[in-house]
Amino acid sequence: MKKVFLDYDQKALDEQYEQRTWVPHADEIIKRFGVASDAVRTRIGEPRTERYGPAPIETLDIYGEGRKAFVFVHGGAWKRQSKRENAFAAETVVLAGAAYVALDFALLPSVTLPEMATQVCRGIDWVRGQLSSEIVLCGHSSGSHLAACALTRTDSVKQALLVSGIYDLLPVRLSARNEYVRLDENLEHEYSPIRHADRICCPVTVAWAEHEAAEFARQSREFSSALKLAGKLTEAMVGKGLNHFEMIETLADPDSPLGRAALNMLQ
Repeated sequence: MKKVFLDYDQKALDEQYEQRTWVPHADEIIKRFGVASDAVRTRIGEPRTERYGPAPIETLDIYGEGRKAFVFVHGGAWKRQSKRENAFAAETVVLAGAAYVALDFALLPSVTLPEMATQVCRGIDWVRGQLSSEIVLCGHSSGSHLAACALTRTDSVKQALLVSGIYDLLPVRLSARNEYVRLDENLEHEYSPIRHADRICCPVTVAWAEHEAAEFARQSREFSSALKLAGKLTEAMVGKGLNHFEMIETLADPDSPLGRAALNMLQ
């Protein structure tokens, strides 16, 4: 078979960027995100919802309050999920004395990737202007990509925690995912954070799971190296024994490495 990227033929590359190939029960884990988020709201109450931009989807949920704000950008392959089922770590953040902010933004294919990235930046800038100038930014999977893009475009963030993300869009452009991501070479370059690491102004921790697809692990390792070269890497960490979806669940556990990393940023 003809190789289309590194040592991958088309089928193998497509599989690398389809999480359900590696985690067949992914939907069960994602369902846990929602159940845990509902349980958090039962314990600490419903969030305050604010509008940060002109589109109806441009809203954010604020749990708790404090000097610092922990802004979470959800994953979902740029086309799934919402802020509502991504509040599972809110209680941990609120108990640490900070506000937990879950962003909503439009999803592909209803908007373009640049529009998504612009909305995320707008949400972050709203938080800085209206809630806190001490922002810790966290993203997971495609949300980690959007968060990393934001880091190359705004100086509103003090520290960042990027989990299981994509930082170079070339293999995405060459994969089946591009049927809906709709990248050309120019968009690939501009929205590949690894190519603009020198624009990032804050310290960044990069985390990924031991049982990621090989491409996701490679992306995290190489982005960590780029950040280190730029003098912006705080830590690179691997979640032992975890898969792509289980990794972000541990954000809610203050005793997990990921939870501790987040709480250290909120001190």
